[in-house]
Amino acid sequence: MAWASTKQFGCGAKLCNGNYVVVCRYSPRGNIVNENIYNVGTKCTECPNSCTSTYLYQGLCT
Repeated sequence: MAWASTKQFGCGAKLCNGNYVVVCRYSPRGNIVNENIYNVGTKCTECPNSCTSTYLYQGLCT
C-alpha cells in the first residue's frame, strides 16, 4: 500500500526458517497517525494524464 505522497518505494523478501519476511521502504515516509493515505477532494482533479472509469478502479489516475 502506498500513500498519495509516495514518490519512491522498494521491497525485499527473504525466506527465514520456513517463513517469508517482507520489508518495504517508502519515500517520503507514510503511515502517519491521524493522516489520510489519500488526497481528500474531488476524484481525478489531480491526475496528470487521465482518470480511469472502469468499475474496479474507478477514479484512479492512469
